[in-house]
Amino acid sequence: MTSEQAVARLIEALEREGVGYMLVGAYSSNLYGVPRATDDADVVIEFGSFNIVEFSRRLGAEFALDRQMMMEGFTGSVRNIIHFRPTGFAIEVFRLGDDPHHRERFARRRRQHVPDCRCEAWVATAEDVVIQKLRWARRKDLDDVVNLLAVSGSTLDWAYIRRWTDSHGTSGLLDQLRGEAGVG
Repeated sequence: MTSEQAVARLIEALEREGVGYMLVGAYSSNLYGVPRATDDADVVIEFGSFNIVEFSRRLGAEFALDRQMMMEGFTGSVRNIIHFRPTGFAIEVFRLGDDPHHRERFARRRRQHVPDCRCEAWVATAEDVVIQKLRWARRKDLDDVVNLLAVSGSTLDWAYIRRWTDSHGTSGLLDQLRGEAGVG
């Protein structure tokens, strides 16, 4: 099994158990921009009564849960990591928290075919990919935004993006990256 098939297996298991989720990170930005390789997958999960320990056990022996919860600094998101042992691929599982943008992007998620894992999945919208990657502002995330804007910029809901970038203080960065992408 490949890393991509491992992601598909995780998605199938979440759907079988009726757990709300969405793919984010590179898996989602690859849908709207210039695809790039990634060494992990990011999934936001609506936890409720979801038990990640039991879930990871049911995935099988090829998967190992890092039980140590970690905090993502920008939005205070809590995450766990499930490792796919054969390749060392990491699937970062973020708990859907109370961050207003995270709540709204989860509500806006869309069901799409994801070529990276050859499956149907719930994914973040292009607009929400832009907004979140601007918040993280790591170089690879900013490159993803430029590529996404260059490919999909003419189809984006700019009023929605501007509302959140104004709220997060990332409007100036967005304008700079729009210039780099040649999107007016």
